[in-house]
Amino acid sequence: MTDTTEATLYQRLGEGDGIAAVVDNMYRLILGDETLAPYFAGTRMVDQKRHMALFLAAAAGGPDGYKGLDMKAAHAGRGITDADFDRVIGHAAAALADAGVDEETIGQVAGALMPLRPEVTTAG
Repeated sequence: MTDTTEATLYQRLGEGDGIAAVVDNMYRLILGDETLAPYFAGTRMVDQKRHMALFLAAAAGGPDGYKGLDMKAAHAGRGITDADFDRVIGHAAAALADAGVDEETIGQVAGALMPLRPEVTTAG
């Protein structure tokens, strides 16, 4: 038997436990960022982290347990700028690097998130 399968992005991220650890660190970085922290005032972070971990798992080719709002609805009226979006992507990349994820995989994750920009940011 020949193994021709390659690990999926979900597997390379450490599956559910690995993604949960990255998400936890990512929000530690985001909440420590004075520009981004105000967006999460009043947010139940346990729920926020769970939604993000489920979303990332599905986006990385893992099980799709995400049952939250679509991106546009979840971020509507929040006034999120392109610069804010880029800061979050930067914190996600840093959290992935802290977890020992290689540069190529970090690029794949960023590549999967970048198309969400118009759904998350406020036009104009």
